[in-house]
Amino acid sequence: MEKRVATDPSENSPITTTTYSDSPRLEHPDVTVIIVNFETSEYTRRCLASLRQQELPVQTIVVDNPSPKNDAENLADLDDILLVRNSENIGYGQACNRGFSYATADIVCILNPDTVVPSGMLRAWLEKMKMECAKGVKVGILAPSLLNENGTRQRSTYGFPNFFNYWLHHSLLAGILKTLRKKFRIPTFRLFPWGNGIKEVPWVMGSAMMIPRSAWEAVGGFSNLFFLYAEDMDLCFRLRACGYSILFDPSLEIIHTQGNPPAEKRDLAIRRLFDSLEIFLRAHYNRWQRIAVRSAVVLDMALRILLFSAVRLWRPHSTLTQKRLEGYHHILRSYVRNLRR
Repeated sequence: MEKRVATDPSENSPITTTTYSDSPRLEHPDVTVIIVNFETSEYTRRCLASLRQQELPVQTIVVDNPSPKNDAENLADLDDILLVRNSENIGYGQACNRGFSYATADIVCILNPDTVVPSGMLRAWLEKMKMECAKGVKVGILAPSLLNENGTRQRSTYGFPNFFNYWLHHSLLAGILKTLRKKFRIPTFRLFPWGNGIKEVPWVMGSAMMIPRSAWEAVGGFSNLFFLYAEDMDLCFRLRACGYSILFDPSLEIIHTQGNPPAEKRDLAIRRLFDSLEIFLRAHYNRWQRIAVRSAVVLDMALRILLFSAVRLWRPHSTLTQKRLEGYHHILRSYVRNLRR
């Protein structure tokens, strides 16, 4: 497989890419699929294998954010993808934007590397998108239902954060309620019930989303304010502000394994998640809306610190508990500092 050094059209910086093989799938693709790889080549290869079973002209772009493990080398033997190798880790959203600059189809599908697309599902997804557009719907995103590997559904649609839904879905209390629901088999309350047929929702997780090129270009893709997390919520917010609909179709089903990162990475992810939430609040909310959400976070972090401080008394030498406490203290300090801004 031939390799070349290309100039990135969006950043004008040298990056390494791999050329395509002479595959008819790439001449006039019905859809472009973009996957961001970061130390996830095992998952990425499985996702790519599922895409090869779709019997649909697909342009597949994998954008690699580099790491010390040089994980992109595990994908370099694949000759049916465009592998875009960044010189530095530019974050998830910006990596998607870079991949989009190489996309040739009018419809683009963004997938997490830990997704698997069942046979025929990409075609069904694309047909649903075209049907909605043909009806005159100004579609910004069409998202499928996400399934665990055992077939159970994951939550993937949300309302924009406020004081109340933060406590219901993102707080320590939410975790306790989830445990109780599982133990006593209590039905889950959903703001947006699964039901049948396509429905409009405030925002969807970015693990699997299909976007018309026109909608993407109208808002400029993912915001460069976000390195990781909340970029999907922000994209949906801006699309809706421009009059686009965010659609969810539970009849479309994609497997999302969610991986199992080490505890240390989960702790870092929690910090980044709340840092990104703060960026979102500053970008889109008025002062009183920001204060309401920040107040919920402050109360939640205080409760988490109390709980894990008690755990630490029981397990004084637990490094993981200490790291978790440090993360919660970091978030608490940040949100208290910004509370009234």
